[in-house]
Amino acid sequence: MRHLLYTISICIAFTACTKEKETSAALPDGSVSFQLNTNADTLEVPVSILKDSTIVLGIQATLSAKAADAVHRVKFAIDTTAISSYQEAYGKALLLPSNCYFFYKTTTQIAAGATLSDSAELNINQQTQLKPYTTYVLPVIIQSVDGNTEGAGTDKVCYYVFKTGPAGAISKGGWSITAYSSASGSNLPTKLIDDNELTTYWTTNITQTMPQWVIINFGSDLTFSAVNYYLPTVLKYPTLGGYPTSVKIETSMDGTTWDVKGTYEGNIANNMQTLHTGITTARYLRFTVLSSVIYSSTYNIVSISGIKLLP
Repeated sequence: MRHLLYTISICIAFTACTKEKETSAALPDGSVSFQLNTNADTLEVPVSILKDSTIVLGIQATLSAKAADAVHRVKFAIDTTAISSYQEAYGKALLLPSNCYFFYKTTTQIAAGATLSDSAELNINQQTQLKPYTTYVLPVIIQSVDGNTEGAGTDKVCYYVFKTGPAGAISKGGWSITAYSSASGSNLPTKLIDDNELTTYWTTNITQTMPQWVIINFGSDLTFSAVNYYLPTVLKYPTLGGYPTSVKIETSMDGTTWDVKGTYEGNIANNMQTLHTGITTARYLRFTVLSSVIYSSTYNIVSISGIKLLP
């Protein structure tokens, strides 16, 4: 019995030594890096902020020298301090908020005889909390190789870049039209704030000239980052004309004192243009068409089928 226990102890000790030997082979300094399909240190990831969903990013390490003689373990980590280096190299960006990502699996393994590791797993979520039209960055580093923070692991940072698009529009509930410059027949400015963005529309009076304007009362203080305006499909943009070439956006808290948020050159695509105002809080919006294309080569009018606010 004692002989059997002794034999088992030797086997356990031998197994432990063998396991330890798996990672004992030294790797050249800087020989372990990120497996990327590009020589750049940035990787852009499409992200929508219209709804929350989980985006799973696989991150692999690669060995630049010959295939591994033994098993090597590579651990990845987030380095939030590297955001300043990204900003210096590439320009304005925000660090991805910590509640929008989760490193589900941080450690990978390069098997003996291989040069490529299995995948770490980084999950991106809660995208609706991100700002529209903003660049977010998450810097990832190789924290250690076989438990060593220096040596084989390259000091290269991989920047995961998330560029957000438009958000869902703010509800028009409680909106009203308080004043406007002119209208034609039944095509009143109230058509701007219904839910028919491309069909019903406001048309200015044929006897008037530009500029033409409308004031919207939101009914409460709203915070937004951009204004969308739409053109009616029935007027066959751009064939017939009657669309803006210059627009001014103003906001107000009391309907009397106005702040100019910007003057925008017409740049319409798919019967719509987004005017980025920056983060703004207001109760009133004045939308002014400063100039437009003559409609049907005859009439100095403009037709707008909808106005929306983006968060």
